[in-house]
Amino acid sequence: DEPLVEAIALRSLQTIKEFDPQNLANTVWAWAAMALRDDPFLGSLAHEAGLRIAEYTMQELANTAWACATLEMRNIPLLESLAAYARSSLDSELQRTFGCRSSQRQAAQLFLANVGGLAWSYTVLSLSGGPVDAYLAEAKIACLELGMALDGSEGTHPEALARSEMEEEEEEPKLAKLMRGMCLVLKPPGWEVDSEGDSGLRQLSAFMQRALPPGERALAFRPDFGFGFIHRLDTPSSGLILTGTTFHGYCCLEWQMYTYEIDREYFVLGHQVGKAPRLTVKKRILDCHMTAKVAENGRPAQSELSFIADAWHRNTGDTLCLVAIKIYTGRRHQIRVHMQHSECPSVADSRYGLSSKILIRSDAVETTRTRSVLEK
Repeated sequence: DEPLVEAIALRSLQTIKEFDPQNLANTVWAWAAMALRDDPFLGSLAHEAGLRIAEYTMQELANTAWACATLEMRNIPLLESLAAYARSSLDSELQRTFGCRSSQRQAAQLFLANVGGLAWSYTVLSLSGGPVDAYLAEAKIACLELGMALDGSEGTHPEALARSEMEEEEEEPKLAKLMRGMCLVLKPPGWEVDSEGDSGLRQLSAFMQRALPPGERALAFRPDFGFGFIHRLDTPSSGLILTGTTFHGYCCLEWQMYTYEIDREYFVLGHQVGKAPRLTVKKRILDCHMTAKVAENGRPAQSELSFIADAWHRNTGDTLCLVAIKIYTGRRHQIRVHMQHSECPSVADSRYGLSSKILIRSDAVETTRTRSVLEK
């Protein structure tokens, strides 16, 4: 509703001196969440925030930085002030988190989200040097200290659950690599990387609860920490899932995700023939609850597609392409949405594909040309 937004902006400008830090942070966050670019209005909010920065909580600092990153606002003085004040607040925030005995886990989640959210903002904006580098270095140490403290306060872990009954032909996940504080689990198709609730699907958390050794189950029974899963894969997909098995390992992986130190690349079979060897898709994605779509008012999303082979289906004659897709963000259904936007929707996808869901046997697909990713 454009008239309503304009009226809110006008009234806010008239009363901006009466705004407290929460009002300022919430307003700029709301504009970013709706992907509204109003430079004069946002500039006024940024100016006022710079004058009041010492009154901000860590969450208000994080929300303001997130808004700048989401709207691609490189207001360097403001962003450096946010980093400097956040750095000076790290120790007190960490001690306050340790002191929340009755709700320590909830306070820890908020600390990770705020501290990591600030790091994500600076990484997205490619800012470095001075206050930003100092903040990033100390924030990483604080996150790891928090993880070790949580491990030290964690009690005994539940016994492993019994294996659920499954049909013989159903493939089970596998622990591909077990490391100190973390692991890689290979998720087959049909398993949900769940975070909470019961969807009725086969849940990866149930496998982790019975597959991990007793000393590595700190998070496997904790839906409030997503059972330790660091990222997601859609249920029809298969691939490796990074998982924290201790709080220290979880915090270490979370920090690497916030700062884009982890590369995520997947192989997808798509319809049609790739139009170029490489394709960068930098299109915002709007989460529509059960689905998602490319939209100007969505959240920032970026994928890199490399078309590595052309193929065809022996039975139908359909042209296909094998795509290596690297994602730099983790929006809902990002791979499938960006594949659809690139006019090569993923095969066996009833939601974003060309038609109803189909299954293709590997021996029914024949490669006609292998592409070089260096091809011009």
